[in-house]
Amino acid sequence: MSIRSFQRKDSKWSSSTTIVCGDGAIDLKGPLGLNLLHSPSNPLIDLIFVHGLGGGSRKTWSKTKSDTDYWPQDWLPNDPAFSNVRIHSFGYNSDWAKGKDNILNIHHFGRSLLGELSTSPSLRDADTPMVLIGHSMGGIVIKKAYMLARQDELYETLAKRFHTVFFLATPHRGSDSAKLLNAILHVAYSSRTYVTELERDSAALQSISDEFRRYSSDLDLWSFYETQKLNIGVFSTIIVDPDSATLGYRDEKQMPMNADHRSICKFEKTTDSNYVTLRNALASVVNSISKLALRSEKSSATNKINGLRKYLAVPEALEDDLAIVADSRIPGTCEWFSTQARFLGWRDFAPAAPSILWVNGKPAAGKSILAGYAIEQLQKQDADCSYFFFKYRDKSKSRLGACLRSLAFQMACSNPRVRDTLLEMQNDEINFDSDNERTIWRQMFLSRIFQSELPQHYWVIDALDECENIASFFDQMLSKLDRSLPLRILVTSRETSTLEKHFFALGSQRFQAEKISAADTLPDIRLLVEARANLLPVKGIEERAALADKILIKSQGSFLWTVLVLNELSHSYGKEEINQVLDDVPRDMELLYQRTVDLMSQATRGKMLAKSILLWTACTTKPLTVSELEGALKIDTNDSFPRLEDSIAALCGQLVMVDKFGKVEMVHETAREFLFNDSLDSEFAINRVLAHTRIARACLVYLTGEEMRPPRSNRCGSARSALGKRAGFSLYACTSFSYHLAMADPLANDLLILLAKFLNSNVLAWMEVTARTGNLTPLIRAARDLRTFFKSSAAERPPLGGEMRTIGGWTTDLVRIAAKFGDALIVSPSAIYSLLLPFCPTESAAYKSGKSGWKLKVVGFASSQWDDRLSCIEFKQAQTSVVCHGDEFFAVGLTTGTVALYHATTCQEYKVLHHGEAIRLLQFKGKTDILASCGTKTIRIWDIRTGDTVYNFLASPRTICLAFDDDLLITASYKNYLASWDLLKNGMQKPNRPWNDSTDQTRTTSRRPPCAISISVSHRMMAVAYSGRPVMLWDLEQDTYYGSCGKKLPNGETSTHMVTALVLNPNPSIDLLAASYLDGELVIIDPFDDRDLESLRAHCHTLTVSPDGRLLAGGAGSGSVQVYEFETLRLIYRVKSTDLYIKQLSFSKDGLQLIDIRGSQCNVWRPAAFLPDSDSDDSSGCTSTSTELVASDTKDKICAITMTPKGDHIFCGKMDGVVSLYDLKTATEVRTLYSHRSLIRSLTWWPQSNIMMSIDTANNIFAWTFKGSQSDGWMIENSLFQSRLDCGQAILDLLPGEAVGKFVLSTRDSDYLWTINGQQADMRTNAGKQGIRKWIQHPQSPPQMICIEGAAARVYAWSDWSEILFISLCIDVPNLQLKSVKSYMKGHQRRFLLELSELNGSATTRDIHTLDGTSFSIENDLAGGSASTSPGAGHDDSSFSTSDEGAVAVVPTLCLTSHVSGIAHHVAHVINVTDSGKLTFLDTHSWVSSADLESLGNGSISYSRHFFVPYDWFSGTRSVICAIAQRDVVFARNDGIAIVKGGFDYTERVTIGGEDAGLKEAEVRLLNNQVLGM
Repeated sequence: MSIRSFQRKDSKWSSSTTIVCGDGAIDLKGPLGLNLLHSPSNPLIDLIFVHGLGGGSRKTWSKTKSDTDYWPQDWLPNDPAFSNVRIHSFGYNSDWAKGKDNILNIHHFGRSLLGELSTSPSLRDADTPMVLIGHSMGGIVIKKAYMLARQDELYETLAKRFHTVFFLATPHRGSDSAKLLNAILHVAYSSRTYVTELERDSAALQSISDEFRRYSSDLDLWSFYETQKLNIGVFSTIIVDPDSATLGYRDEKQMPMNADHRSICKFEKTTDSNYVTLRNALASVVNSISKLALRSEKSSATNKINGLRKYLAVPEALEDDLAIVADSRIPGTCEWFSTQARFLGWRDFAPAAPSILWVNGKPAAGKSILAGYAIEQLQKQDADCSYFFFKYRDKSKSRLGACLRSLAFQMACSNPRVRDTLLEMQNDEINFDSDNERTIWRQMFLSRIFQSELPQHYWVIDALDECENIASFFDQMLSKLDRSLPLRILVTSRETSTLEKHFFALGSQRFQAEKISAADTLPDIRLLVEARANLLPVKGIEERAALADKILIKSQGSFLWTVLVLNELSHSYGKEEINQVLDDVPRDMELLYQRTVDLMSQATRGKMLAKSILLWTACTTKPLTVSELEGALKIDTNDSFPRLEDSIAALCGQLVMVDKFGKVEMVHETAREFLFNDSLDSEFAINRVLAHTRIARACLVYLTGEEMRPPRSNRCGSARSALGKRAGFSLYACTSFSYHLAMADPLANDLLILLAKFLNSNVLAWMEVTARTGNLTPLIRAARDLRTFFKSSAAERPPLGGEMRTIGGWTTDLVRIAAKFGDALIVSPSAIYSLLLPFCPTESAAYKSGKSGWKLKVVGFASSQWDDRLSCIEFKQAQTSVVCHGDEFFAVGLTTGTVALYHATTCQEYKVLHHGEAIRLLQFKGKTDILASCGTKTIRIWDIRTGDTVYNFLASPRTICLAFDDDLLITASYKNYLASWDLLKNGMQKPNRPWNDSTDQTRTTSRRPPCAISISVSHRMMAVAYSGRPVMLWDLEQDTYYGSCGKKLPNGETSTHMVTALVLNPNPSIDLLAASYLDGELVIIDPFDDRDLESLRAHCHTLTVSPDGRLLAGGAGSGSVQVYEFETLRLIYRVKSTDLYIKQLSFSKDGLQLIDIRGSQCNVWRPAAFLPDSDSDDSSGCTSTSTELVASDTKDKICAITMTPKGDHIFCGKMDGVVSLYDLKTATEVRTLYSHRSLIRSLTWWPQSNIMMSIDTANNIFAWTFKGSQSDGWMIENSLFQSRLDCGQAILDLLPGEAVGKFVLSTRDSDYLWTINGQQADMRTNAGKQGIRKWIQHPQSPPQMICIEGAAARVYAWSDWSEILFISLCIDVPNLQLKSVKSYMKGHQRRFLLELSELNGSATTRDIHTLDGTSFSIENDLAGGSASTSPGAGHDDSSFSTSDEGAVAVVPTLCLTSHVSGIAHHVAHVINVTDSGKLTFLDTHSWVSSADLESLGNGSISYSRHFFVPYDWFSGTRSVICAIAQRDVVFARNDGIAIVKGGFDYTERVTIGGEDAGLKEAEVRLLNNQVLGM
């Protein structure tokens, strides 16, 4: 605690001692905050020194005033043991003898330390382990900071960096000296809270110690304690005794020091024994961490690479293709290539050499081997080289998207800058269609990789002719590649007219060609023949040479021909036979293949197997392994082949090969093409349609078989164990069956029957297997393929047949399930059997597929069809004016001057901001919590987390556009100028920037107002439309007129028709503009070339584009929303809702959600049509067909509920003020009871009196008595009163006191006591800190009630509202407010569960704590056991203004217990707490879950998930409205209720914490007749 001498002359230091340095005096105590003392070039560890009570960031660690004695700054940096250590010192205001009164305590100091650690420039972006050294109270501050970090997800990463804590004389259990000091302060100075907290066994220290024990297992702890007394004037004492200075933990290292409380942390010289002891301990920790850090750096880099591999979907076997060609190359071959001038110029980045080298040749000329050789040569020179080998028909190797992802990944492996760039993409959760090459090229390469500083890099791309998207590679990429990039690209391929045309279109400046001639390859072929000649039955060197010459002459430079001939010769047994083979073998490859199949036709056995091998090898989407092919053939041929690899070599060895990794492939792509040739007259010819039909049939036979049957019970274990037993063919059948189905014969009746059987029986098991891979894309791909097969079959069959109805239904359901239940499926794949399908529409094929076997049932969920509308938010008292999407939220501006914020995922209300005038524009600043709102007069910059206004600017006259350019806010005025404010420079306004439509800089600004405008920060361009003129382009970079553009008239002139809306594509790689004209024409324009590319009649008056530039949405007349593919204007979706005029549209950041505002409505659409189609052949990124639907209007939603005691009925209040009665057996509305004139805020039931009270948003209070009957349910008997609380603030809480016939109404500032006849009896004003108070009935004493507010709890008497008991609470919940308080029993002890939400923010639960209820017992406290009484004194009662002067019992400070805090971050809403302590809640993944409150603090934390609730059930509401009725859960669902029955019969154990934070165990089991106590 560093208590200083009260006689200052005895201390070398004085709090007022200063030294003049430079331009002013510096306090030698040291500065406040975190101070960097030393930073090496490569820090591996951070040391942070934290002083104690009355100390300083410098003073505590220095024996004298000299800098040379400041050992953390002077001694440690010069010690070799600390060469890689960064050193800091932290200061805080703990000077008890100076300064004014303050409320600072240990919590504030801990939060200050945590804040400094998280924001320090040298620490915030680092990942180095931290070692903290705390002297005296500094150790307590460190403990508090660490616990705060562990309890807040925001600091999760920082908390993991806490490695070791050194405690130097830290009073963990307090100090008697603190009590003495506190007494002196009361007399001489003024009290300090932090001194009081250091007293022996104080409540604050006990709370910190209890919590720290729970979190300290991951820390290395050292405790040093003093053994000498400190002289204080005429006294001497041990300030912190050893018992208090040590923790007593099992792994704690305890060290006595020959020092007093001061000299334990400051030393005279480096040889001081105390310094040596401490230094050696620090050095040992630094040494062990350094070793771990070096290993961790390697591990971290590996983990990052593995994470990128997964993010980019790059297969593990990336190097296999290179290894195969490397093994195939004979030593000495291909060396001719390294002497070619074109290759050398390309390799050496010669200035005159084009960046692209095309190496082409005939089929089988060894191009892949040559590509492998070029890669090896570059790698030998340590050059950065990335490569890709295209393989036709292998879906993972034939698509350009796969090539680009692989190249990007390899560049990241070799280049840290590229790696960091892609890691940033990954961390920012930037998603992209993995097979849309255009998106990958724009988002990954053009926008990021090529923008970083690249060293010289090489790409080697083999077999480009086997790529499916050749045109995109040239048109979108190579032709637009920046020539200044230090990138060289080598491409190998066959010489085709298509490729030749593409290459020559690039121009000679961009590419050069190198053709492989027979003369080039003959030396290599000779080496090959000579290497294999020893295996031939010829003798002598001369004979071998003669044989080699014959082969070389006939080879014509073809490696494959040579290999195949050598293979055949190896089976010859004499010289004559060899000569016969050489005479018979044709020179042409196609003739060679023909000869091969002719010989195969002559075989007497094995032809059926050979045909099957050829068919499967030629037609599968990827090469199968021998094991997979064996499983496929077993189903296909109903036979087994134990020596399949030998059979392949014997039967098909000239056409099929097994590579070194066990994959079965065609020997060459030309062999596949030969077999597919329609003119081939051979029994081995392959008919594509019949082949795919056969493969699809085999896949479906497997998928309908026993191995794929769902588990007989709903036990996850049985399903999981079956996964390991499935055949090797299982994965291929699951992932590829739909591809073959789409290519199959639509008239194959057996295929139709098999498919219907699969969809009626095993489709759920297939979905589970797919979900366990963590990727639901196969569901979407299968839906597309099913749709293709369905359409083809429907043309020949009646579409209403049973099988056809089943197939047609699943084409829709698969996509919908992936979109609606994707999160739940990934979390719990087995949930598909019984937990998800009951939430599907009742007419869907999915719902009908397993209805009979469900234990879980949803009653009252009446949707018969899928709904694309996620939410319809109705603003009853206002009109919408503007909408905008951000990263996590979307905002709706209203004409009333308010901005409503909603969570983008769930559409639940988050916060309301008050701008003060009608909102005209909104704009989020990307990747921040900043929102700009603009009205007619003012622009406000908001921090949406806190709800605070950061800046307030004067708006330009009629601002018409708003945009952020990094930290610059830009607005466009209808007076044709741009205004801007720099947010980094305290909102400083920059000079206005006028624009005009001329290159003449002296020309004045146009006076004509724009009719439409669009700003694209990514293009640094602005497009402005005026009536009677073309669209003008303004260069924002140069602030100059760029040109004009527009749609073209038949005569070639640019149209001057009025533009109603225009938008520049935000994707920097898509240089396009969309414009909608008054005549109804929608046009896609290339503004930089002034060309219109696409057009159609759409009649859109408002436009918006998805952030990735993929989709264009327009609002048309009569309330229709139309969505197009931006670049092609292909309509993919149309929906019509109400006839109201659509004011504005906005896409979510992922482009999968669209919002429209019209009238007082805000509609949120999330249709399946927006999902990218990852395997679409045209790579359009969208589904190939358009979807059109009409959405019905939504009715008034339920916004408040309360249940009757028996749980047979529920009262519901709605947004239109209606209060209705619903039957909980059928979930149907029984009757409308009565109505308010505005939205119902709350309903409260008085169970003993059968009274129901309702409160609306106008503070009207209605009270009615009810009577119940078995036949009619509950009916109104009498009206008790109808009144209104006129106080200017909304009623937030109502507590009934049924025993006394009174109730309490609570607003944010005041509380009111009313009688049951509607009369106000008393009123109190709350002057305390901000935060909602909660009133609850005393659980043990009906005549009393409890109010919990801030840091205090009070017990009041219902009779006269007099305060009976005061309890001070040690609550550490900054920026949070009470959401609910519920009581339960722990054994015989009463406890309270406190649920907290964000202060003035989201209603989502942010934290939960428990509170011991023993102190609330009236009998104990009034008995005088531990409480004191005083007439109106003894506690701070200033928060209530009251005249009561009665005696109040005061209970010592009561602290929250945090044993449940580990689960708090997984709780979104507390549903119920039983008296036995069973907590039921909605978790953050939208699962109804439960936990035993008292078991949460014992070891690992776990809870039980029961069932998933779709996100759209809660959309448009501020909070979750639900209740438990016996064992059912009741939810408010739009204008009705939905009851989930049997949901608690399922349990999925979820374990939190440990190394595997998150899901450790997932065991789903049916709990037969188990009562959960709910």
